[in-house]
Amino acid sequence: MTNDSKAGGGVAVTNWMACYNSADEMVVLSCTVTTNDSSPSIVGVGLVLNNNSGTILASTYDELSNGSESVSPSLNIPRGSLQVGVTVMGVVTGEAEGDHFFFEQELVIENC
Repeated sequence: MTNDSKAGGGVAVTNWMACYNSADEMVVLSCTVTTNDSSPSIVGVGLVLNNNSGTILASTYDELSNGSESVSPSLNIPRGSLQVGVTVMGVVTGEAEGDHFFFEQELVIENC
C-alpha cells in the first residue's frame, strides 16, 4: 500500500491500495480522489487495474450527477493469477471542475 499524493486537474489522489483479501479470495484496488478547493466538482471517476504487462484486468467508471468533493472508487476482482507481491498498475481517471484528470500508480499487492 502506498499513500503517495498526486495532484492535478483540480484534484488530488491519495490512499492508493492494492491488496489481496484471503477471506473472499479477491484482489482490491482503491484510492481517494479529493478536490483541491473543497468544492463538490467531481462529476465522474473511473478506476482501472492493469497487470505488470499493461493488460487491463478490470475497470469501472461512475458519473456523479450532483458532484462530490471526495470519492473513493474501488474494484474487487477474483484473484486469478494475481498474488501477494505482484506489481500492478492502478489508474484513476475522471472529470472535475470541467477538466479531465488521469493518474497512475504502480503498486505491489499486499495482504489486506
